[in-house]
Amino acid sequence: MSDITVSHGVWRRRMAGRGGVIALLYVGSIIFACFCGPFLLPFGPTSIDLHHRFLPPLAHGHVLGTDEIGRDLLARVLRGGRVSLVVGVVSTVFSSLIGTVVGIVAGYRPGGTRFLITTIIDTVLCFPVIFLLLTLAAILHPGLVTIVGIVTLVSWMEVARVAQAQTVLIRQMDYVTAVMAMGAPDRQILFREILPNVAPAIIVNATLNIARAILLESYVSYLGYGIQPPGASWGNLLNNAQEYLESDPWLAVIPGFVIALTVMMFNILGAALRDAIAPGRRA
Repeated sequence: MSDITVSHGVWRRRMAGRGGVIALLYVGSIIFACFCGPFLLPFGPTSIDLHHRFLPPLAHGHVLGTDEIGRDLLARVLRGGRVSLVVGVVSTVFSSLIGTVVGIVAGYRPGGTRFLITTIIDTVLCFPVIFLLLTLAAILHPGLVTIVGIVTLVSWMEVARVAQAQTVLIRQMDYVTAVMAMGAPDRQILFREILPNVAPAIIVNATLNIARAILLESYVSYLGYGIQPPGASWGNLLNNAQEYLESDPWLAVIPGFVIALTVMMFNILGAALRDAIAPGRRA
């Protein structure tokens, strides 16, 4: 059994001690609200009511008010959250898969293979992520699939580094050395001995990367290269609201607060998972 395995009771106590339970409840609640909430509201996210423009929160049944053309802001925030969460989760899944495969191969294969992969990773990481992201977004046609692909392309390198470091460490352990000495094929060593022990670190890293992916999507959409109107995401809600900051500040404050809170909770959840799975390690 891996030395990072903990009992269920200890795992729960460590999660609770780091605020992980609160973060987990919030994450579950925001996912449910974003995917189910729009179907429960009396106002649709694209329903226009020019007679009720710029309503403040709690006016005329609009919990968070309305925007410049009378659309319900709560419905827009929830619909936008669905897009932002999909980008965050899906791009993180893809980047984790790519980074894990590349990192394990680099960690398991010393010599030229490791040097080549490490050089590629280091070269790509030399470019500031936000500039690379905006360059790709400006070149490619904006849309949900495009944003997921772009965020994936700029996120897998860090996962690969984590997987590589873990693989190098695990490859030196006695039980892996014994399996290799017995002549086990590389596929068996990689998938039965190394991958299960690398997975906890990748899961923790993925949780933190979801928050980062949500922020990246928000940057791109805020600057007009992401999800395009009338579609909603948290980033383009901020973009649309920036010209009304003085007259109707809630249009920007509310989606901005939701972004900040969601990112913070994913980070807390990732930190709690890290401490619960590997309490002796600290970032």
